[in-house]
Amino acid sequence: MMQTSRLKREPSCGQSGFTLIEMLVSLAMVAMVSAVMMIGIGRMDLRQRLAATKEAQLDEIADAQFALRHRVAHILPSLNPQTGSTIDFSGNEFVMDFDGAPPDNAAGDAFQRYRLRLERSGDLMLYRLSSVNETVDRRQATVDGWVAKRILSGAAAFSLRYFGPAPDSEGNGGVVSRWQNRWSNRKVLPSLISVRLEFPSGDKRSWPDLVVRLRAANGDACDRDLQTDDCKGSI
Repeated sequence: MMQTSRLKREPSCGQSGFTLIEMLVSLAMVAMVSAVMMIGIGRMDLRQRLAATKEAQLDEIADAQFALRHRVAHILPSLNPQTGSTIDFSGNEFVMDFDGAPPDNAAGDAFQRYRLRLERSGDLMLYRLSSVNETVDRRQATVDGWVAKRILSGAAAFSLRYFGPAPDSEGNGGVVSRWQNRWSNRKVLPSLISVRLEFPSGDKRSWPDLVVRLRAANGDACDRDLQTDDCKGSI
């Protein structure tokens, strides 16, 4: 009886997995997929960073406008000690001086003299000086000795306007209310103040028109919400 011998076949070279060319093609495809994924991840990260930057810029503008609205709305109609009959308020297109209450973090302090102006550095600054500080002349043009607070940085231009009664431009002796570029030592405060700010070319920030209603000038006995202007109750 013949025994049939079983021969074990060794796999030939053509059947032993991937060839070198196939491996190179596979590696190239993996590299391409990885590159596409990295580009996608990079673009997504860029979009996230741009969105975060835009949100931060919006928050910066909102905070600046809220701080200005709060301070300007509460200007006090104190009398000018030099005249005794006019309001101690002085403003032109580029700078505004006025009296107000101390900031919340200095609630125990006396009334303050404030000065709002744009510096050459592009910083919008609000300076304040306590009314009991006798070492600094509040009428001086410089702000040496004043407490400085930066409202916003990187601005290119700044302008102020004031709305209220003014002599009739036609010389009829009447009084009309209109926007004006100057308001100094009058018997009343302006009823509205417009604050405009511009940024350099290429700066993506935008400053919405800010018009502030002065409570003291409008006989407002209502505690208004500074964001919605709704009445929260009498004061």
